[in-house]
Amino acid sequence: MKGLVAAIRWLTILPTPASLQEDYGRALLWLPVVGAVVGSCVWMAAFLGSSVDAWLGALLGVIVWLGITGFLHADGLADLSDAMGAAHGDRTRFIEVMKDPHIGSFGVMSLLLLVVSKLVLLKLLIDHGAWWALFLIPAWARLGVSWWALSLPSLTDGSAKAWAEDASIVHSIWWAITLVLMTIYFVSGSWLAVIAPVLLWFWHLFLQKKIGGVNGDCLGAGIEVCEVGMLLLLVVAHAV
Repeated sequence: MKGLVAAIRWLTILPTPASLQEDYGRALLWLPVVGAVVGSCVWMAAFLGSSVDAWLGALLGVIVWLGITGFLHADGLADLSDAMGAAHGDRTRFIEVMKDPHIGSFGVMSLLLLVVSKLVLLKLLIDHGAWWALFLIPAWARLGVSWWALSLPSLTDGSAKAWAEDASIVHSIWWAITLVLMTIYFVSGSWLAVIAPVLLWFWHLFLQKKIGGVNGDCLGAGIEVCEVGMLLLLVVAHAV
């Protein structure tokens, strides 16, 4: 129970019992569960909104999708974008910019692209009736968090390092198998069983080759990038 509470506290703004302390090691086991909770809330908002119009459903879905996380992951994407735009290959400068609480032009553009992409792609997904994806996409993206944190060196002393020190890769493997089976169970969702692991691997490769490690902002950015990527490829898969 402590692990679930820690995962919910770290990844969402949902209320949790104040009496329970965080347990990062056990929290890793619950990350995909938290993703499914986020997806359920997004599904509910999108479903209710689409009863009026598909665009309204997409708008409400995006608001809940970003809002339920306290915009934490979107902030990570903005910080990473600013750091990459300003560092020019200087690792020290890269980390300094990521720690800067102010947002620059690269961060603004990345947030704009994120919101527009999720809005349009969610609307198209609603048009295709692929509601099942809203439960699974956030779960897959949060599975990536555990893998990236455990398999890549930490850039700073922060949340990513805490996960890596207290958790085990066995949890990630177990959840990967579980999510593959759950995804294949939905016949129309079998594409996601291929798309999701590939996208998680690409982000791992990007962090390894381009960044040289991982921190909390990289994890949050990875969630957003992979969610958009899964939405995009699923829309394409349904269109062809």
